[in-house]
This record gives sequence, C-alpha cells and structure tokens, in this order.
Amino acid sequence: MAETTVDTQYDLTIHKYSGNLTEQGLLNTIQSFYEDSPTLYTLCDYSDASIDRISIAFVRQLYSMVQKLGFARQGGKTAVVAPEDLGYGLARMFQIMSDTDDFPFETRVFRSYDEAKQWLLEKE
Repeated sequence: MAETTVDTQYDLTIHKYSGNLTEQGLLNTIQSFYEDSPTLYTLCDYSDASIDRISIAFVRQLYSMVQKLGFARQGGKTAVVAPEDLGYGLARMFQIMSDTDDFPFETRVFRSYDEAKQWLLEKE
C-alpha cells in the first residue's frame, strides 16, 4: 500500500509504502503518479514495507517504464529510502541502471529518510 503526499512548496511527491508490497501495487502507484502532474522531486520510502515479493526481472521492467515516462521530470531527482538489505540492493540496481543510461532524472538510494530528503532539497 502507498500513501502519497505532495508538497507543492518544494515540487515534491512522497510515496510512503507499507505492508507487503506487490509488483502490481507498485506499478499502479507509479502509473498514477505519471498520469497526473508529476513533481520534479520524488521520495519513495520503503521503511515500513516488505518487498520480498519484488523480483529482479520486475526491477528491470520498472526501469524501462520509468525511463519512458520520466521525461516529464527531466532534470529532477528521486530519492529512495530502503533501510533493509533486500530493498536497498534492488533499489541500488535501479540506480546503477539509471546512472549508466540516458535517464531523465537522478536517482539515489539511502537507508535514512532524513538523508534522502536532505539530498532531494539541497541546491546544486
């Protein structure tokens, strides 16, 4: 399940996930985000979510989808909070793919919510 909040002052959307996350649930949240008016900055917080149902193949599928839709956020940033090892590893895979390709926004993975938000809001 995802709870989404938008902070218009910072052009920031926060997706706070909880419970047993499914691939379809994650796809639905991301598709809804891009169908609306996506913000330049996004924070995806998996601190309270169990992601043991998310596969490596799905991370690749998700990357491909976000790469296509993400041009609406050209020059933006996405911070991912994943304190658990499995989630951190999957999110790092996504980050590494986005670092080595023509990706429209920067992605970084953190274990701490405060560090993630600080990176998102820091001035270049």
